Amino acid sequence: MFLYYPGQSLVNRVPGPALDGLSGAGGRVLQALGAGDMSEELRAIYAGRSLPRPEGEILGDAFRLTLYNELEVLRYPFLDPGTIDGTCVVEGREHLDAARAQGRGAIVLIGHYGANQMIMPALGHAGYRMAQLSAPPPVWAEILRDSRTTPLWEKVLQRRWQLEKRLPVEHVNVFRFLRPAFETLKQNGVLGLAFDGGGGKKWLKLDFLGRKANFSLQPAQIWKKSGAVLLPTYVTRRPGERRHRVVITEPLPWMGTPEASFAAFVRRFEAWVYAAPEQYLHFLAMRRRVRGTDVMPLFDDYPPAAHQLDPAEAEERLRLAGEWREA
Repeated sequence: MFLYYPGQSLVNRVPGPALDGLSGAGGRVLQALGAGDMSEELRAIYAGRSLPRPEGEILGDAFRLTLYNELEVLRYPFLDPGTIDGTCVVEGREHLDAARAQGRGAIVLIGHYGANQMIMPALGHAGYRMAQLSAPPPVWAEILRDSRTTPLWEKVLQRRWQLEKRLPVEHVNVFRFLRPAFETLKQNGVLGLAFDGGGGKKWLKLDFLGRKANFSLQPAQIWKKSGAVLLPTYVTRRPGERRHRVVITEPLPWMGTPEASFAAFVRRFEAWVYAAPEQYLHFLAMRRRVRGTDVMPLFDDYPPAAHQLDPAEAEERLRLAGEWREA
C-alpha cells in the first residue's frame, strides 16, 4: 500500500539501475518467504527436459522481474512521447506498419509474459491508436471475494486502475461489450489482447508446455470476425537491462479453424517460455493459486484447490464482474 500512495513519487525518482537493485533485494526476500508455486510450475514446464539454468537462478530472476514490473506500474503517469524511448524499444515495428497498410487493423496478441502491459505505452506514445481488451483491476476484488479480497487490497486495485487509465489507450472491459474493440480495428487501429486470460464462455483445449490447457475462444473469434492481421508479440527485459523490448513478430495466417489457428500461436508462444521461463513464471504461479475461482483452470492437472467454486458460482462471479461500473 505504501508504494501505491506516498511511495509512488519516490519510485519515479529512483534511477533504473537502482530500481533493478531494489527489485533484486526485494525479490530475494520474497523467494525466501516461499517459492512453492513458482517452483512447481517451473518443474512442470520442464518435465522430461533439462532446465536451461539452475532452478534457484531462474526463480531468483522470476521474483526480481516480477517486483520490478510491479514497481514500474507506478511510473505510468510519468511516461510520455518524450520519455518512452528510455523505457521501451519496439522491435518489428515494420510488421505492425505492414499490417495496418492492409486497412483492417492489427491485433497484437500477447501473453502475460514479462511486463506485458508495456505494449500500451510503447505503441500508444509512438502515435498508434490503440485499444486494450482487459479487465479493470477492481473487478478482481469481486471475482476473488472469498479467497483474497481485503479492504486494503481493494484500495490497491483502485489505485492501480487509476494508474492504468493514464496510459495512452482505450481500455475495453473484457467482461462487457466488445464493440469498442471492433471499432478500433475497423478504423485501422491496434488492438492489444492476451490469449491466456481466465475469462470466457467457450474454450479450446490444447497442448501447452507439455500439459493440457484451456484457452478462451474469444481471441480467435475476434481475429476471425474482424479480418485483422494478427501479430504474435511479447515484452521482455532481463535483469540489469535498462529497457524493455517490445518484440512484434511476423503475422500469423488464419489456419482455417479456430483450433488450428490458436494452436499455431501457442506453438510460437511456448518457444519463448522455454527460452526464458523467468518471464512467465509469475503468471503461471498466479493461475495456479486462483484455480479454485476460475471458470476454467489454465491446466487440467492442478491439484484440488482448498476452496473450489462450482462452475455456476464461477460464472456468477464473472457476471458480476461484467456489471462493474466505475463510481
